[in-house]
Amino acid sequence: MTLEILYSYFTAFMMLFVVFDAIGNVPIFYTLTEGLELRERRRTIQNSVIIAGIILFIFALGGKLILDFFHISVDDFRIAGGLILLIIAIEGLLGRVEAMKIKAEQLAVVPLATPLLAGPGSISVVMYLMEAGYGPGPTIASIIANVIIAWGILTYCDKVFKVLGKNGSLVVARIMAFILAALAIAMIREGVMGIMASLH
Repeated sequence: MTLEILYSYFTAFMMLFVVFDAIGNVPIFYTLTEGLELRERRRTIQNSVIIAGIILFIFALGGKLILDFFHISVDDFRIAGGLILLIIAIEGLLGRVEAMKIKAEQLAVVPLATPLLAGPGSISVVMYLMEAGYGPGPTIASIIANVIIAWGILTYCDKVFKVLGKNGSLVVARIMAFILAALAIAMIREGVMGIMASLH
């Protein structure tokens, strides 16, 4: 495997890792599952991560068909996805976290699987990766890797939370949000350049 191929896999992984933000989601996951027994908490988190992975696979493999059905170009989606990521990043930088109290049986799907993990940002990234020259290999590998890492981090979110502390987790979340903002700007720029090139 050449360095160029390795770099594409690493880049795809990092792009999704930043927006998947398992570490940054630790305080939220910990708070939402705090009232559950240990076994129930870990089962809920495991289910949420699996569901998030399935959602991302569906959009990674079928996202192009969805775009074609609605007559949306890849560049249109890059701009829209970039704007969504930018909004998410700004909210993260400003520390806006909505209080959510939901029944235990609903947690695995909403809000843990979506929108916290497989939200608009993650969906935008996997569709972007499929259409931006990365292809199915790096995209699918990045989804699998991030799902496994998220499962490990969030399953033991109580321990991670204790190690990082509330302030440490918030600092990580802010750093991830800043990187996400830069990624969003890059996606918007590529979309605008693509549309401008198609007009010539």
